[in-house]
Parts: sequence; structure tokens; C-alpha cells
Amino acid sequence: MSTLPCLDFDVKTPACIEWRSNDATQWLVDPDPQRDHLMLESRFCNETSSASFQLLCPIRVKGIESQSHIICLIHTSSITSFDFEENPELPDPVRKKLNCKAIRLHLESCQPLDFIVPAAATEPVQPRKRLSGQAFDSLRSLAKASSLDIYISAREVSQIKLRAVCEAISRGVMKPFHTDIPALLASLYGSSGGKIVNLPPLRKNSSESPNDEPPSYADLEPPPPPDDCLLPQPKLKSPLADTTATAGGSNTKRRRLNDSGTSSDADCYRDILDTLCHMREGMQRLMERVEQLEKENQDLREELDDLRASCEKATDAIESDEAAFLEVHEELDELKVQVDFLSQGGLYSDAEEHLVEAVTDSVLTHMLDGGYNAKITIEKS
Repeated sequence: MSTLPCLDFDVKTPACIEWRSNDATQWLVDPDPQRDHLMLESRFCNETSSASFQLLCPIRVKGIESQSHIICLIHTSSITSFDFEENPELPDPVRKKLNCKAIRLHLESCQPLDFIVPAAATEPVQPRKRLSGQAFDSLRSLAKASSLDIYISAREVSQIKLRAVCEAISRGVMKPFHTDIPALLASLYGSSGGKIVNLPPLRKNSSESPNDEPPSYADLEPPPPPDDCLLPQPKLKSPLADTTATAGGSNTKRRRLNDSGTSSDADCYRDILDTLCHMREGMQRLMERVEQLEKENQDLREELDDLRASCEKATDAIESDEAAFLEVHEELDELKVQVDFLSQGGLYSDAEEHLVEAVTDSVLTHMLDGGYNAKITIEKS
């Protein structure tokens, strides 16, 4: 089997999902909380010709107090078609969420997605908030899709690697990255474990047939009033008793409303605390980043000062070298003129005067010495 080029890489990037359901286009763009992103996590190994595809959707589910996510597992062996398109026309929800140049990955599968939740989540799996319910409805619709488009940033993966994946899937040589599903489930959620679940309908009336689509969270109506409110009230004998009973009934109803709203209020407070914690962590990270940038800025300033001082020294040295070079050049010019003059047999005036003086002194000295010797000879005779 020939090896596949450029197939060793990991991808974990924000994504948006698009699919068709009941002749209508559906998107999964905003999880809960909305400030987070739906993530595509993929791994590819050239040596083993294996790959994995997972979609991580942040969502709040009952039984898990902290923020968690649902994993949508796409079985590699079930992918019948894989293709991509660079710089496609983005739908408005996708463009607002990603806000960058994107690539659209097109997947077709012969097997539905598996949904994995933390092992501590209660069953049947239920969302804790209305926003989680809306994302939950989208996941229920996505579970029935056999074809989906995944939008990711164009900067995350090259076209060469995507073509290698397309070639591997078209040749049917791509294998699942994880073959031991129990071991995979045990390693998820910080090794606390996960489990594969079916997403149940949120509400089902007795008049619905088993194949009817359950209502979405956005379409749910308030629950009907309690049965005791529909019963006829007994006629009281006195207005005082009637007033007392009415007040008592009002208080009873108020207590019930307060009791029913306690859970939602607690969730609201918990969300506010989570938001404040995230804001505090974000501010702390920003402060640390600012301190780091200030330190780097100070180091750069000191380095810049050193460079300026070095440049000034180098400039002074260059100027000194230039002056010395000019002096040497002038001396060389003078020496050249002297050499040319001497080579033509010429003498400078100073040299001539010195030569005349030397010859004169020599002649006079010789004459004086000769006359002195002659006188001495005569006297001896």
C-alpha cells in the first residue's frame, strides 16, 4: 500500500455546522454559553492511515453543575464522501460567528453520529437552560443528518493536506483512529469518563404517534394551570371568610410560583457567577499580558539605547577612519609627485643648495689642506 502524502496533522478549531432537515437548511452556530465556539477536532496519521472526526458542542446538561460539552462522534469508517471548497459563500450566521476567510468541508456518512456526554450526566439527557435547550434541539436534528457541511477557518489547514484526506477516503484506506471505544470513553472529560447516549425527545404528548417530531424548546408553551384551579370554589357564608379564603389562595399560588422559579433563579445566579469568574480570569490574563508587554517594551527600549550608542561609536570611528584615509591619500599623492620628479633626474632647490654647499666646503677644505702641506715642505729644505 502506498503511503499518503502530508497526512500527519491535528486540527482543533472553531467550526459551524450546516445540514438539511425537512427540506430546510439548519445551522449549529451558537452553543451555550454563546461566547464559546463549536469545535472541530480531527487527527490524521500517515503511518497507520487512520483518522478521527469529532464535534465538541458546549452545553449545560442536568447532572453536571459545571460547564461541559457534548461530543458528536463521526465514525471514520462510515464516511462515504469527503470534499472541500475554498472561500465559499458564507451564510449570515456562519459569517457572523467565524468572521474570517473559511473553508467548507463536505461530509457524507452512511451511519448517524454518536453523541457522548459525561458519565455523571443524568439520563435521559436533558438541558439545564433554555439556550442549552435550543442547542439541544439542533443536535437532535443533526443526529438524523447523513450529509453535513463544516465551516472552519482557512488558516487552520492547507489544501494539500485536505486533498490527501480526500484521496485516502476515496480510496477506502482510511481507518478509525480509535478502535477501542471503551478505552476512548474512559479517557474523555479529564479521565472522568463519558458514555454514548441517544438524545430523547424533550416532551411527548399522549396524542402523538411514535414517529411524530417532538416540539422544540423555542415552541414550547407555558404549562397548564394546576387542576385545583379548575375546580369550582365552595360558596362561603360570610364576606370575611370569602376574603380570607381568597387571600389564602393567592398566597398559595404565589408560593407555588416562587417554588417553580427557584431552580431557574439558581441557574441564573450560577450563570452570572460563571460569567463573572470568566471575566475575572480574562482580566487577570489581560493584566499578566500587559505586564509582560511592558517588560518586553522596556527590554526593547534598553536594547534600542544600546544600539544607538553602538551606532554613534561606529559613526565616530568611521569619521576618524575617513580623516586618516584622506591624510594618507594626500601623502601618497605628494610621494607620487616626488617619485616622478626624481625619476626624471630633477633636483629640488633645497637639494641643489645643499649640494653646492657640500662641494664648496669640500674644495675649500682640500685647498687649505694642500697649501699647508706645501709650506711645511719648503721649511724643511
